[in-house]
Amino acid sequence: MTSLGQQLVIAAIPIIPALVFLALTLFGRILRENSQYVAIFGMVFSLVFSVFALYTVASTGAPIQFAVDWIDLGAGGSFSMGVNIDGLAAMMLVVVSFVSLMVQLYSGAFMEGDKRFAWYYAVLNLFTASMLGLVLASNFIQLYIFWELVGLCSYLLVGHWFEKDSAKKAAQKAFIVTRVGDAALFVGIIIFWRATGTTSFEGIASAAQAGFIGGSVLTAAVILVFIGAIGKSAQFPLHVWLPDAMEGPTPVSALIHAATMVAAGVYLVARTYDIFVQSPTAMLTVAYIGGFTAFMAATMALVKKDIKRVVAYSTVSQLGYMMLALGVGAYSASMFHLYNHAFFKALLFLGAGSIIYAMSSYSLSDMGGLKRRMPITFWTMVIGGLSLAGIFPLAGFWSKDAIVAFTAEEHYYVLFGMALLTVFLTALYIFRAIFMAFLGEPRTEAARNAVESPGVMTLPMILLAFLAIVSGWVGIPNGTGIPVPDLFTSFVAPSGFAANTLESSLGVEPHGFSIPLAIVSLVVALAGIGLAYFLYVVNPSAATSLQRRFSGVHTFLDKGWYFDSVYNFVFVKGSFALGRAARGFDRNVLGGAVGGIGRGASGLGGLLGKLQTGGVQNYVLFILAGVLVFAIIAGGELAFFVAAIIALVTITTLFVGARL
Repeated sequence: MTSLGQQLVIAAIPIIPALVFLALTLFGRILRENSQYVAIFGMVFSLVFSVFALYTVASTGAPIQFAVDWIDLGAGGSFSMGVNIDGLAAMMLVVVSFVSLMVQLYSGAFMEGDKRFAWYYAVLNLFTASMLGLVLASNFIQLYIFWELVGLCSYLLVGHWFEKDSAKKAAQKAFIVTRVGDAALFVGIIIFWRATGTTSFEGIASAAQAGFIGGSVLTAAVILVFIGAIGKSAQFPLHVWLPDAMEGPTPVSALIHAATMVAAGVYLVARTYDIFVQSPTAMLTVAYIGGFTAFMAATMALVKKDIKRVVAYSTVSQLGYMMLALGVGAYSASMFHLYNHAFFKALLFLGAGSIIYAMSSYSLSDMGGLKRRMPITFWTMVIGGLSLAGIFPLAGFWSKDAIVAFTAEEHYYVLFGMALLTVFLTALYIFRAIFMAFLGEPRTEAARNAVESPGVMTLPMILLAFLAIVSGWVGIPNGTGIPVPDLFTSFVAPSGFAANTLESSLGVEPHGFSIPLAIVSLVVALAGIGLAYFLYVVNPSAATSLQRRFSGVHTFLDKGWYFDSVYNFVFVKGSFALGRAARGFDRNVLGGAVGGIGRGASGLGGLLGKLQTGGVQNYVLFILAGVLVFAIIAGGELAFFVAAIIALVTITTLFVGARL
């Protein structure tokens, strides 16, 4: 039973940054540059309380759960606001809080002098609060509220420099594209609620086990939820918003890509895993979408000249790895990679930001020779790159190898091929960027004059570099010969129901460490680094020659496989064409019909007006003619008798009127 004190501490985790947002919104103009201290102070408390939650769950071996009724629906039940902190949620709370703290420390120098400095920190804290609230959610309605808040905050942060047209359009694009996924998620939630009478993750999973929802309906609802995850985690085909989101401040990119926005989609699938595993079709959909996304995004990163976009496509690719792992049943391996990825990806973005801060340029073509001028940035980025590439014994090696080995051992050979090829491409593109930026001679005056970033920026990078080395050591699998217990897999594990379902329906079995596969994966990664060194350090002309020889392929990759062009033609231009057609129909058809009726009424009125002569005799004749027409149409003796009387009265009236 959770005590009141524990409940208050847990509730404070998202509430504190939310209160910081409120305080900075109200008093930011007064606090100005001091806003960062308020924000950092609040974030420290959230991190401490998150560590408390992690310690509580780890020491007791039981989740922290409590809820209060929120909306009473009478006979229809109620919606609750609850907290569910198991190993997965506890790990995510610490990761989100820590990375956000590092980003906020770093931002003090990077955003110095920004005219909306306090507002930046306010939204950054609301962003963090929204992600923390999402992690704590125990039901779909609660999750969806924070899900939308995360989307809103990303829109505000990506468009922070909205004076730039590119930033404004990038924010709009991110908001609209992710809204497609959000709409699908909402429909999926409605299907679950209508079928089961609950929005609780646990309740829906139990209802599906009991047969209240199943078959094609369950699969459809699960895939709709997955489409929501696709939007947030920038998976194919809704990946197009993420590279453009680089228009926002670089610390924002680090937070979005490492611990918040894009992690939300992967977390959603993991959080609802007991529901997903009951639909083998949905699981395979997750796996193949993830595998294809990992490979596709890696190819796009190969040719990018903007250092932030290289790292951005890397995020899309690594999230694909995580989805692939979830789809084939490697739950713990996926979450292990999510955990490790948060540290080395935040590091790579902050390293890119350090270069941008020193040079005021994003282009790799403007860099070169920065190793001597920015040694801390260089070595921390090398560590981040090695961890991303999966080089032993850094953190990324253990989680990446677990995913690659799992796909091979469970006979998903197509996915194994995609994963292994992505290992090679990942090592190639990240060290292409590192070698172009730091080695060789400076290519511009800005590169020659670059100096190391201030300590408030390099300190978070050093801390993250340390974690990029050691964070994976808590999950070293059994069978390696290294005398370190695998703490992560036992702490962040699927439920017993999910594990049993996977074994019976998909044939997934627990796996150990495979030394041959680890060696193959390591050799492939080293080959990628070696090729990058040859092409961009030893013989740069070879890279230029390859680009010219395969210009069509280079353009195809640089244009992002033309997804943006296709979407622009089909959806953007299609929407404008539909709008123009609707406007034309409204003006010409509906407007013409209404105008025609008006003109017809006006013309008829003019004709009838000519009959208004003012002569009584004419009016009497009209009445007489009408009576005769009535008699002819009605027929019968009675009608003619009535008509004769009316005619007689009319003639008499006409005669009397004439005499008078």
